Amino acid sequence: MEGSKIYYGGTSFDNEELERTKNNCKIELEYYRVKNEHNNKAVYGIEVVKKEYKKEGVNVEASNITNVTNSKNKAEEIINCLKKHKVTPVCLNDVVEDILYEQITE
Repeated sequence: MEGSKIYYGGTSFDNEELERTKNNCKIELEYYRVKNEHNNKAVYGIEVVKKEYKKEGVNVEASNITNVTNSKNKAEEIINCLKKHKVTPVCLNDVVEDILYEQITE
């Protein structure tokens, strides 16, 4: 069964952050909660989309992780953390892995 995807929020890099990364293009990040069914139970994943606005057009990069958690609330907590720290698609897997590892070892 195809999963459903819900927009959870977005953020963008401010001028200071763009200067620090030596980037002069506007960058927006979008965060989605993805819900799939596995053995008749809801399983939640996360998708991050990065849009970089250049003179030549818009570059879009995306990454997703399926089956992160069975808890809708836990998925939303992780997305809030990703959004707060402006995690990009390229870092998504590593950051989510670190978050889940921290939760297990607490």
